[in-house]
Amino acid sequence: MPASLFIILSVVLAAAVIIGAVLLLVRGHTDDLARAEGDLANLALTLQERTDGILQSIEGVLRDLVDRIPQASLRTSEFDGFAGSQATKAVLVGASCSLPQFVRIDLVNARGRLVGTSNPRPMSDPIYLTGASYYQALSTDPSLASYLSEPMRIRATGKKVLSLARRINDTEGNFLGAVVSTIDLTHFETLFKEHLRKPSSAVTLYRRDGVVLAHSPLSERALGRKIWKPDTPLQRMIAKNSPTLIRDVSWIDRQERLFALHPLANQPCGIAVSRTVAELMAGQRLEARVVGFIAYIMGVAVDTASLMGLRHVKTGILRAASESYLSRHDVLTRLPNRPFFIEELKRTYLASQRSGTDFALHLLDLNRFKDINDNHGHGAGDEIIQTVARRLRERLRKGDFIARIGGDEFAIIQRPVRGRQQVTDLVTAIQAAMKTPCTIGNTEIDVGLSIGVAIASADGKTSTELMRSADIALFAAKSDPDSSYRFYDPNIQDSRAERRALEGALKSALDNREFELFYQPILDLATNRMWGCEALVRWKHATKGMIPPLQFIPTAEESGLIAPIGDWILEEACATAMTWNLPMKVAVNLSPVQFKRRDVFASVTKALNLSGLPAQRLVLEITESVKLTEEATAALRRLKTLGVGISLDDFGTGYASMSYLRSFPFDKIKIDQSFVRSMTESAGSRAIIKATIGLANDLKMSTTAEGVETQEQLNALRVAGASQAQGYLIAKPMPREALEAFMAGIQSPQQSARAVA
Repeated sequence: MPASLFIILSVVLAAAVIIGAVLLLVRGHTDDLARAEGDLANLALTLQERTDGILQSIEGVLRDLVDRIPQASLRTSEFDGFAGSQATKAVLVGASCSLPQFVRIDLVNARGRLVGTSNPRPMSDPIYLTGASYYQALSTDPSLASYLSEPMRIRATGKKVLSLARRINDTEGNFLGAVVSTIDLTHFETLFKEHLRKPSSAVTLYRRDGVVLAHSPLSERALGRKIWKPDTPLQRMIAKNSPTLIRDVSWIDRQERLFALHPLANQPCGIAVSRTVAELMAGQRLEARVVGFIAYIMGVAVDTASLMGLRHVKTGILRAASESYLSRHDVLTRLPNRPFFIEELKRTYLASQRSGTDFALHLLDLNRFKDINDNHGHGAGDEIIQTVARRLRERLRKGDFIARIGGDEFAIIQRPVRGRQQVTDLVTAIQAAMKTPCTIGNTEIDVGLSIGVAIASADGKTSTELMRSADIALFAAKSDPDSSYRFYDPNIQDSRAERRALEGALKSALDNREFELFYQPILDLATNRMWGCEALVRWKHATKGMIPPLQFIPTAEESGLIAPIGDWILEEACATAMTWNLPMKVAVNLSPVQFKRRDVFASVTKALNLSGLPAQRLVLEITESVKLTEEATAALRRLKTLGVGISLDDFGTGYASMSYLRSFPFDKIKIDQSFVRSMTESAGSRAIIKATIGLANDLKMSTTAEGVETQEQLNALRVAGASQAQGYLIAKPMPREALEAFMAGIQSPQQSARAVA
């Protein structure tokens, strides 16, 4: 047989091996777990809603019974008589017949005695229930409104029941007794059994302390026991009381299971749906044997070829197969990569045009993925990507195509589609899949997705145009706080194009010196003289006129242009301050980005050296958005040693203000204008201002109140003890030339006072 025939045979067998290996990868353990994960999570959610609804209905009946007790009977001396009356018995009988889950409803007094019941048989002897867990809990803990007891078996009937009890308070709020419902567990077991689809599936209703309240399939040894062993992952996840997926060994059957946990919304309980890992792995065995057999045949063939002198056949085939697969797939998720996706999108688009069918393109992006990597590490980020890939793949049909096209970006080709509703249904399914947090080790991480959708028949004349439409929709979804997905709409403005244009204009503005500083005077309230000015940047656009900072500073920060712009502001403000006749101070805002992308100490010292301004006349203002890392704190301390003042701006508007004051010795606190403007109408604002001033005084810091617009506000700030005031009442921000004229009129305290008035 010619050697070339052996080569052809080897290539054919190599293709068979590759197909088998891909089959193993795609349809193996990862997909089994992904499919089970989705099924279990959805079933847990369904049963959680059904179970919660049943218990809520029971709770509603008990609440109604408590509300129907007359005020006069809410006294210890009257309660027993009311509970034992025939009229009350009729009410209890009617209530117990209102829901099929009720076995009976009883009234228990503060001493634990049964004083009223729906049971038709009369009570011959007094019955005390002081040993019941619901009585012990409700009588000793005033914060408990209701209590769900552990299950038990009624000896006379063999019926398995549990009790849901609701506390009754007397007219003074003290424990008067309880209304207790006895619930037939058969209803829960039947509900759970109806949803068991796999041989090893199990459903458990557990209390938050781990006690099993109901279980299906039936297990007598499970009821009343703990669903977990101490110090296990399952115990820790139940204690967190949030939806999650966890793999652990079940105490009930001592098998390793995949659990989907979902706590009830209105009761201290949860639903656990599980399957054994052994059952999940069963589907792999045949595939493993098939692939192993093909690999064996492949080995024989290439070894034979090698013996005939074709020594490089085996190495070359395996290398080619490996390179071919890796060039078209993402190693982490085993999904097709971006080049493979682009090819498939083009083929799908051409096929849809020939067949007249339609398809949808979904672009998906993880929300705040950078924060996950920063806070939990890149290893956790990789696990998140793998989990998301499994969940997405599980929601797709056989004809759909999914790829990982970037670090945290996925693309789905949904094909074919028969209307917009079918596309919406897939989006809804994906969103539901992501509601369950991802569990990394013992940490639960919430992961959200933004989705942009474009439909081929309407949103693109080519595959490239369709991709652009979906990309625009995705960006719109990420920018919309009220929606996690958007369909493409021609009216959506691609704000990224606008931002790119704005970035280009900002670069030109810096080169063409289109920026200008305005200065807003600050009044010293103790001396009634000008303390200094705050430098505020403006953009004097060639065609649009004066542009305020709120319209361009965010883009400057996102693009990094704030670093050179910030350097220019520092240098210009210091140079201007040196021209003033009065030795006033100048305050300059520093952006958080400047701390990340600039050596702030070097920028400030350069501005001081170029202008000759004494460091004591420069005040740098930062907000809580500047993270006080070790590096940032060290830079600020070095600046303080020069004599530069450091001010905390917008104090009181964030959550970190107090910790900021503890982390760094600021020279000044600026009270946010929102408190100043509402201080005359709001007692709360006045209290915050007073407390802030007192805090600053204790910490040896001065205070500047921003946004002063009326004389009444100014007078109130003087009385409160503020150090300085800034706002339209004193002066509006003004350009350098106007400031010189303004300063010429404030050479004395009297003139300053007239300017303020």
